[in-house]
Amino acid sequence: VIMCCSLKRVLLLFGFLYFMSRACGQEENYLTCGRRKVQSVFLIHNGVDAKAGHWPWHAAIFHGNGRQEEYQCGGSILDQNTILTASHCVYTHKSVISAARVSVHVGQIHLKETSEYTQIHGVQDIILHPEFNSNSFNNDIALLKLSTNITMTKYVQPVCLWTMDSNQEMIVGKNGTIVGFGLNEHDVVSDQLKQALVGVVDALTCIKSDRAAFGPVLTSEMFCGKGRTGVGACNGDSGGGMFFEVGGKWFVRGLVSFTPLRGNTGLCDPLKYTAYTDVAKYLEWIKQYIDHRVLSYESDVLDIDYEAKLRLFNFKTCGVKQMIVDTDGVSRSSIPWIGFVRSPNETISRCVVTLISEWYAVGPAHCFQRDSSDVYLLLGFLVDGKSQCLGPDEFTVCTHPAQIRNIQKIIMHPKFGPNNSADNIALIELQRPADTSQPHVKPICLSVTPELRTKAMTNLHVATVSKENNSYKNTPVRYLEPTECMKEYTEKNITLNLEGKRLCAEIANKDKQNSQTLIAGSPLQEMRIYHGQEQYFLRGFELLGQACGAFASPIYNNIETYIDWILYNMRYST
Repeated sequence: VIMCCSLKRVLLLFGFLYFMSRACGQEENYLTCGRRKVQSVFLIHNGVDAKAGHWPWHAAIFHGNGRQEEYQCGGSILDQNTILTASHCVYTHKSVISAARVSVHVGQIHLKETSEYTQIHGVQDIILHPEFNSNSFNNDIALLKLSTNITMTKYVQPVCLWTMDSNQEMIVGKNGTIVGFGLNEHDVVSDQLKQALVGVVDALTCIKSDRAAFGPVLTSEMFCGKGRTGVGACNGDSGGGMFFEVGGKWFVRGLVSFTPLRGNTGLCDPLKYTAYTDVAKYLEWIKQYIDHRVLSYESDVLDIDYEAKLRLFNFKTCGVKQMIVDTDGVSRSSIPWIGFVRSPNETISRCVVTLISEWYAVGPAHCFQRDSSDVYLLLGFLVDGKSQCLGPDEFTVCTHPAQIRNIQKIIMHPKFGPNNSADNIALIELQRPADTSQPHVKPICLSVTPELRTKAMTNLHVATVSKENNSYKNTPVRYLEPTECMKEYTEKNITLNLEGKRLCAEIANKDKQNSQTLIAGSPLQEMRIYHGQEQYFLRGFELLGQACGAFASPIYNNIETYIDWILYNMRYST
């Protein structure tokens, strides 16, 4: 039971009404994009078969040839009547193909057969980029305007356009997903829609791999990518998208443009890099022809079912501190929601994260900027690493070792990047849940519903280490008004803009003497009397590993700004 029945009903009702008040009146100005509507599990050369509804924005483009239709290229749904594809997919013999010869299939995962999910639409107009060059593949991007509107279903949905920073540094070294019906490993068109992970590389690496193929034609409006050996885009995948999941939404960032040929065969070489048109570079051109309601920005209304999300949390047990008795019989204070991000190849922890449920933790996004493929979380770890035991008397014999959990997914805030340090937050999903039946591993409380978001700035504490007994402790902090904090930094010739996304709080001098700073990510907690007991609610986390303020008043992420984003990205079950 999460809470007493009457309070629970009030909270659920309040959350639902709050959501409705936000959503109503804005419905006409907002269209959902990049969200799967079908639960799913986890060209496309040697790729994995895609499932119905897994890539609901993928479109198959056919050319009419007499009475026959021939599959030609892939595309992506942008809105009710617009398909994004590559220009060369609708360009033959020095001219654009007649729109009457083109048809678009959506909701289809088998090339040679339709299903109840398939819709077929004619094309009314083909819009090539005005500077498309068929010889060099420059500006290889086009829009198809359909003659009839697409009916959005669970299996047919629009993808989001990349409205974030278009700097390619954000995607170099990252994996995108490509989808298509292109040639398979047997050099025949795949009947089954395939998906594959493709890693993006910098332009110099791409050109060095094949100077003759890429050197003369690669521009700043393109990028390159390649999957593992034998996996990549091939003939027939052209025009299909490369998709990235950012903040729980899928965005199209690339279009399959060209791959060097395999000798004189006229077929792609899957061992080579593929060049992709960088869709982000063409946003302003695309915006002329689409429904602007589908554009996804940070200020979008988040489609949150508060009633369902409440089931992810246990407000009866969250945020309750524990005393741990170690093997020497010494009682130590535990802050059971603290976790550490570690890598097998690194000698020290990268940062602190805070457990908010058995499946999820939050922490600084910058902790995951460098290679994070092998990082894991260490939960329930005592400062001195001793075994832990909790018992009412000396006769109790038990140990509570630290828990290691591998990471399933890291969801970084979509606005965080080289040019924006304000949204420095990531949501971490675990591969298997933390064992929260143990006293030294418990989640902190989160202000899930709007009425829990008090914005109070009293009873705040930051997690530190006591110098007296080498255990965790919650040290009181004083909240600083934004003007006071920014003035302090200005006097040090540092421009600080808190923007409501960050806040400042300092430890009193008398407490600094007995406190040792944890690394970046130490949780800022508000102590409340809730359900008749002391419980801690997460209010932020320290960003620089300077909670004791050696240089200036520490800066914290203001977690309440991001609660809806966190809830939006938390799954009901894994």
